[in-house]
Amino acid sequence: MSGWARYPSNPERGVKLIVSPQDHTQKPVILFTSTLKFFAPENISGEALRHTFFIKKEKLEYKGTYFRICSEHGTPLYGSPLSLNPFADIARAYAENVALRFPAECMTPQTFHSRVFYKRTDRIRKLVPVLIVVPVYDGFEATKTCIDLCMKHKPFHARIIIINDASPNIKIVEYLSTIQNKPDVFIVQNEENLGFPKSVNKGIRHRVTHVDVVLLNSDTLVCRNWVAQLQKAAYAQTDIGTATPLSNNATIFSYPSVTEVNPVPDARTCQEISAVMEKTWQGQTVDVPTAHGFCMYIKSACLDQTGLLRDDLFAQGYGEENDFCRRATALGWRHVACLGTFVGHAESQSFSPVKSDLIARNLTILNGHHPGYDQLIIRWQSHDPLASYKKQLDLARLRRNTPNLKSVILIMHDREGGILQHVWHRVSLYEQAGIFAFVLYPDTHRSGRLLWRLKSLRDKDYPNLAIPRNMFAFKTLCKDLNCIKFEIHSYIGSGIENIYRLIRSGLPYDVYIHDYSWFCPRITLVASHNHYCGEPDLQACLTCVRTLGSKTGDPTPLQKLRNWSSTLLDNAQHVICPSRDTANRVTRQFPAIRPDIRPWETVLNTETLLFPQKQHHEKRIIGILGAISIEKGYDILLELANFIKTHHLPLHLVLIGYSCDDTPLLETGVVTITGRYKAFQIQALTDKYAIDWFFLPSLWPETWSYVLTQIWTSNRAAIVYDIGAPAERIKQAGGGLVIPLHTPLPSLIAVLMAPYDYAGVFTTHGEALATLSAPVLL
Repeated sequence: MSGWARYPSNPERGVKLIVSPQDHTQKPVILFTSTLKFFAPENISGEALRHTFFIKKEKLEYKGTYFRICSEHGTPLYGSPLSLNPFADIARAYAENVALRFPAECMTPQTFHSRVFYKRTDRIRKLVPVLIVVPVYDGFEATKTCIDLCMKHKPFHARIIIINDASPNIKIVEYLSTIQNKPDVFIVQNEENLGFPKSVNKGIRHRVTHVDVVLLNSDTLVCRNWVAQLQKAAYAQTDIGTATPLSNNATIFSYPSVTEVNPVPDARTCQEISAVMEKTWQGQTVDVPTAHGFCMYIKSACLDQTGLLRDDLFAQGYGEENDFCRRATALGWRHVACLGTFVGHAESQSFSPVKSDLIARNLTILNGHHPGYDQLIIRWQSHDPLASYKKQLDLARLRRNTPNLKSVILIMHDREGGILQHVWHRVSLYEQAGIFAFVLYPDTHRSGRLLWRLKSLRDKDYPNLAIPRNMFAFKTLCKDLNCIKFEIHSYIGSGIENIYRLIRSGLPYDVYIHDYSWFCPRITLVASHNHYCGEPDLQACLTCVRTLGSKTGDPTPLQKLRNWSSTLLDNAQHVICPSRDTANRVTRQFPAIRPDIRPWETVLNTETLLFPQKQHHEKRIIGILGAISIEKGYDILLELANFIKTHHLPLHLVLIGYSCDDTPLLETGVVTITGRYKAFQIQALTDKYAIDWFFLPSLWPETWSYVLTQIWTSNRAAIVYDIGAPAERIKQAGGGLVIPLHTPLPSLIAVLMAPYDYAGVFTTHGEALATLSAPVLL
């Protein structure tokens, strides 16, 4: 047995513990927690102090099975009481044994409180009566809101029993006193704090025969018809034992997202979601491995056979409803998700300081009693039976919230790069025009299924829009979203064949060119020796791909890739390129295509960006911006750094970003690397390191270069090679210097030392008018 304890008012003091057998026939065991150094670095915060204790099981077994663990002052630890033998019973034998030990006994009508007595009137003769059990302890506002909504939306065939679990909150006590005379409400007062399982059991024992039960946390938000919808799900088939609604915070029942933290909704939001669910629900149910105790409908017959919650094992709570459900399953009962109502759930604060420890402890007990429970949940999550329903719910809510819905879909890859900035800028433009824009990207479900998943600026509201990667699913989705067109920004990750088939959807589309993957599986036109390939004939391209491999991850043969790309581009309404250089390269490969040239951005006043004059002996700080891969000039950068180090030149390189291999660069001692950055940090980093000008060592014909834009907006000029859009932009707008591709290293050093001396050395085509020298080396 192990655990930890502390006195909140005196955290550095060790704790004396009393371990008492539950049957009181044996003497208690005295334990002392380990001592800690209060000012040790790991314990600098009192909240982090945990005095641990440990005792071997063998030393306790002869004293009994169930123990109560308290401080010397009689305060029980969270997790107490506990069992030393939680692995004894399994499956049906275990379930039957527990049912005998914890029978779900009912009160007779004569002994039950008159205000909670169910009269079988004609009005409710066809409805199964329900007892709503609400244990309360702390959190006044949440508790009051929960009970007020529960009373407001309580159907006539339901009664509410509130268990005040010795609440220390005076506001809760006063509030309960104001509602104790409400019709159909009964309040039970615990003399001491019993915890959730015991309080629930106490409430259940107040039911009469043939009455169903709803367990309801005191931090929930219920809606109209919630009991009726739960009851409808529970009685969909005779062997259903429990039903659980969807919620913002309920593990496998969470919605909209089951993986991210959903915001806590207010009552109005819950009602809106619930109204959509009620309207769209056709009575179908989804089997689940367990219910969730935040709001759990239990049929009377299931409760009678399974028995109560095990309040001897799970102490203050967590895991007791899962144990109940697995016992019920062993007895032949099923558990389902109710898809007809939504119940909000705030995060409980009752056990917040020790919640993670209590959950971990109770999950261990749960898996001990039900071996394989964790794997059962994982398998269910991998299958994800609720996915299709959540997708339909997203669509229904979207149509309700956007009555005149029109949308576009922008198809992109699942990698990083400037395409992200451009695509999301396109999304914002559509949104401003009143058109809902979705970004479609390739994804893989945890089960291995290949999907297309949609994201939007309101992704937290509609995160479940995913479809199989095929044209039929895409066409159906477009119809559901009233999609008026789509844009293709990349086929990478999705596969060129899948994108090619989307032509048959019949929707108009545009293609945006961000790279050369449409005809070059290497993507960047960089071949052997990491140099620009020069765009050779097909045979040379085949040799290149066969030797160096594809970087798209697509196995499509080169000739078929180009054929499909040609058809895709030819059938597009528009093929959009951001620069003349890019358009020329596309046209060389696909002569029938006449691309539109639309720059991704417009940057003003670039002609005023000049290289500041420096004295010969002054150190130059040269900036490099971005993620520097081989194609982006990593080899040049490393060679440059080693040259600077060897010749002790007054140059220092600052890489704002990172490279494909930072270590060799840092080892030169002349390179500073900042690591990953956000766009808004570039100006501050440029000023912090006093960068004089930037150098873009990229060797491939970039289609645009957001990096150049970011350099300009940082009020610095740039030196670029005469290839691709960066060179074209500087020639058109100023703001830098264009030098010949593959400029010799000494000449490159000369330019980097004094770019202002070479402003007139190159023609508009970047050709050298004179042989560059490197006077700085003399």
